[in-house]
Formats: sequence, C-alpha cells, structure tokens
Amino acid sequence: MLKGGNTMEKSKIFIYSVIGVLFAAVIAVSVALSFTLKSLKSLAESSQQSVSIAEERKVDPKDITILSISDPITANLISDKDSDEKHILRLSVGLALDRSQKDYKSLNEELSGKMDILRHIIINVIRNSTYEEMQEPNVQELIGKEILNEIKNEFQTDTIVDIYFGEFFVQ
Repeated sequence: MLKGGNTMEKSKIFIYSVIGVLFAAVIAVSVALSFTLKSLKSLAESSQQSVSIAEERKVDPKDITILSISDPITANLISDKDSDEKHILRLSVGLALDRSQKDYKSLNEELSGKMDILRHIIINVIRNSTYEEMQEPNVQELIGKEILNEIKNEFQTDTIVDIYFGEFFVQ
C-alpha cells in the first residue's frame, strides 16, 4: 500500500511542477509582450517626432527645384463592395527637392533615372485609397503626405521636401 501512495504523491508533485512551469511561462510571455509593446510605442513616438521635425524644417524657396514626373499617372481606386462603379484618380506630380542639401545632385540624377519606381510608389498609394476618401476636402494634402513619406522612405532622404500636384482628377 505504501508503494501505491508513493506513486500518488509523485503524480501530485509532477502535476504541481507542470502547473508551476506553465505559470512561470505565462508570466515570462506577459513580461516579454509588455516590453515589446512599450518598445513599439516608443519607436512609433520617435518616428512621429522625426516626421514633425522634418515638416517644421523651413526651406528657402530659392533652394527648391521641381522634379516633374513627365506623364500624368492614372490608377484605380478601391471599389466599394456594395457598388459596381469603378473609380480612378489621375494626377500629375512634381517633387520639390532642396538644392542646399549635400545629396541633392546625386539624388536628382538617381530620381531622374528611376521614374518607373516613383510612378510605382504613387500608384500603390492611390490603389490603397477609396473614392470616398478622394471626396474629403483635404485629400490632396493627405495623399500628398502619404506619397511623400513613401518616396522619402524608399530613397532614404530628406532632400525631397514637398510634393505638388499639377492635375488631380477623380472620376
């Protein structure tokens, strides 16, 4: 009878050990998630601050050169699921480059040779937009900032300081 009771004690100890290990694992995962979320929040805040700093930077208008994307860009907008209507946005784009920046000359040459990449970035931003979003009063400013941020990220530069639309037609 002692042997049967001893096995029961070993089973209880094993179960309690497993529960303890699982509890410790849950605590470790919780701490790791908490740390990760705090790190991501801190990273997002610092990214937002750097965007704000870049937007606050004033550039002398005499230092601005416009790099025009030669042909207008036309792209489909996201369709409303309840409607069969298709909508497009047609726009012509010019990038404002700051000539006072040290990488201006090389960037201007690089961008001039990579018009297809610029067009691709712009089309991707447009294709992620809806017709309803294009009806907002400040849509040119919002989509301009989004396009500008995507291009600046792609080319890793702050020399591109603004974006201008010559044509902005939603149909």
